[in-house]
Amino acid sequence: MKIFKKLFGISTMLMMGFFSVAQESQKQSLTIEDAVNLANQNNITIKTSQGSLDLLKAKNTFSWNSISPSFGLSGSFVPDLEDWANPDDNIYSFGLTGSVSLTLKTNLYSDIKGAKIAYESGKLSYEQTCRKIELNVRTAFYGLLYEQENLVLQQRSLATSKTQYEQNQEKFKNGQISELDVMQSRVNYEQKIPTVESVALQLENDYSTFKQMIGIPQETLIELQGSLDDILKIKAINFPEGEAIVAPDVKTAEYNLETAKNNLLASRFSAYGPVISARYSYGGTDINMPNPEKTKNPNADVPDRIDSKSNSSSISIGVTIPLDGYLPWSTGAATIGSNKVNLNNAQMQLENTKTTVAIQTENYLRKINQGISQISSIKSTVDLANKSYTMTKTAYNYGKTDLLSLQSASDKVLTNEVNLKSQAYSLIGNILNLEYLLGLPFGTLLQEKSE
Repeated sequence: MKIFKKLFGISTMLMMGFFSVAQESQKQSLTIEDAVNLANQNNITIKTSQGSLDLLKAKNTFSWNSISPSFGLSGSFVPDLEDWANPDDNIYSFGLTGSVSLTLKTNLYSDIKGAKIAYESGKLSYEQTCRKIELNVRTAFYGLLYEQENLVLQQRSLATSKTQYEQNQEKFKNGQISELDVMQSRVNYEQKIPTVESVALQLENDYSTFKQMIGIPQETLIELQGSLDDILKIKAINFPEGEAIVAPDVKTAEYNLETAKNNLLASRFSAYGPVISARYSYGGTDINMPNPEKTKNPNADVPDRIDSKSNSSSISIGVTIPLDGYLPWSTGAATIGSNKVNLNNAQMQLENTKTTVAIQTENYLRKINQGISQISSIKSTVDLANKSYTMTKTAYNYGKTDLLSLQSASDKVLTNEVNLKSQAYSLIGNILNLEYLLGLPFGTLLQEKSE
């Protein structure tokens, strides 16, 4: 009897492990929307993706900067080193020149368009990153609900086996059953303990992963608000028939196609388009040297030194027309050819993506409809198994059937109830994946159709 108490004590400790550890920790009740909001605020992947989007936005905002004028300022100071030792005779010149230059390329249009396409594509990528995190959070949330309910079912089955074993002990003492029946009920009870322990440990591990996903401390005790019973009530989904839905994967392929077209245009501009350049400069030079007249006649009424100043300005305009692009073996021509191939590949990839999305959509719809149908069937099986177990238990108590029949009836109840919960989890997973595939807000397919 001591070994049974020890085994049951270990089982109880493991089943309630993450609850007992966190009894004195902060408790937090979470709905599925609360979990999604926490992930949006704390998830590292989302924050990193936001930084990348900000960079693309800055590039798009200043994509015109290639036509921004360039300003320059240069200065010079040239002393005569031979006469510099004599302060009265030193000669030096000082010059200062400022310039403004401007270059206009035909690539300006493709640069601006390319930056805009990259930014729009980046926004879509960021949205999909957020949606992927939300999908993971919602899937994990329902996964935890399934594991919790599975644990409850396993615990209930364990408790039933324990009660049956204790009752058989009393019946054996009263001479109602054989010792073999007692041993069989004992083995049945002991075999279920490791299963319960394993389910409890897996649940605790998945809770830790979930806390990391939504960005809350590991010591926080989570109480999930929800049940898979709501999923079992689904009779049909609200699929938007006849509406034009452009899946995110298709949008991404369309952006790739636009990028390929723009790259081809840019390579043609580089190979054939002229480059216009303009430059304006203005500067002055100041030469300071001793006055020769003063040197010849120190008493002459002339300046001691001569300060000679001169100013100059210039403007230049040039046009460069590349001709290498017309040569089929040139780098420019090769780049154009390569971008034509890339454009053709992007067009084929777009069509292939549309086909893939359509196939995946049909697959998910078939799985969802099949899941709803199976749930209805499994519910009937669960009811039948419960009724069969009740009748078998009554017959066993009256000695009309053996222990193995009773255990088999009990196992069928557990198997069918776990199967029902598993089917509910699979159904909601397929619904979430379909919403993610089509870019629909999560929950859209479960909304009731408006009259």
